[in-house]
Amino acid sequence: MKSRNLSGRVTRIPQSRCQAAIASVLESEILEAAWAPGTRLPGEAELCARFGASRSALREALQVLKTRGLVESRRGSGSYVPANRGAACVRDTLTLYSKLMRDAPAFLELFDLRLLVETFCVRHLAAAAPDRHLERLENCLLRMEGSMNDLGKFAKEDIAFHLTLVKETKHELFSNIMRGVLPGLGVRFALETYTSPSLIKRNLADHRAILRHLTRGHGDEAEERLRDHLMRSRQHLESMLKNPPNPRCRNPSTGPGYQP
Repeated sequence: MKSRNLSGRVTRIPQSRCQAAIASVLESEILEAAWAPGTRLPGEAELCARFGASRSALREALQVLKTRGLVESRRGSGSYVPANRGAACVRDTLTLYSKLMRDAPAFLELFDLRLLVETFCVRHLAAAAPDRHLERLENCLLRMEGSMNDLGKFAKEDIAFHLTLVKETKHELFSNIMRGVLPGLGVRFALETYTSPSLIKRNLADHRAILRHLTRGHGDEAEERLRDHLMRSRQHLESMLKNPPNPRCRNPSTGPGYQP
């Protein structure tokens, strides 16, 4: 296989490693800013001609770049360099990491990362103008209260509350870290733990208190309540990982529970 780069120079690539070679060449060009963020890559026909490769090899190479956060697909339009390449890499890498790492220490370390990010963000929000961000958090809390009998929906709204808390700080790096960590962390916790009405009520009380302190601009109190909430959750998670509940004891009327 031959590759002609942007300067017109031909690069010979062995057919046996065509997919990896295409991905490597395109990755280098993206990282060297051959295409600006948000730019559409050449179409399949043009890239296949350039590399002397089949469409299947090219598509596999593009898929590799997608998993690395270097390329994104738009239906009916083609492949693009993401507008924010760094953010996509952070988010996608942490998403993959949170799904692959199944041992308890790594899982607890992800929870510790969450603790650091969220406590910073809640203090930042308390110091900001409240009307700018509290309405979305209030809506998340209302949806949580309305889904107490649907644990799957309750879990999603709980995740949404914490993601919104971070997102409203406008801190792009923290937002992407949490978008990578929290969905996987929350989903696994939801699937592997059990719940009770008392846990749900305590969970809601914590969220109401956090929002109340934010509304009043009480940064210390909001951070303390959030930290207490997350530390109890971490302790519960650590206990669960050390002593997994017996699936045979699962209550079929309630299903898997959630405590973020």
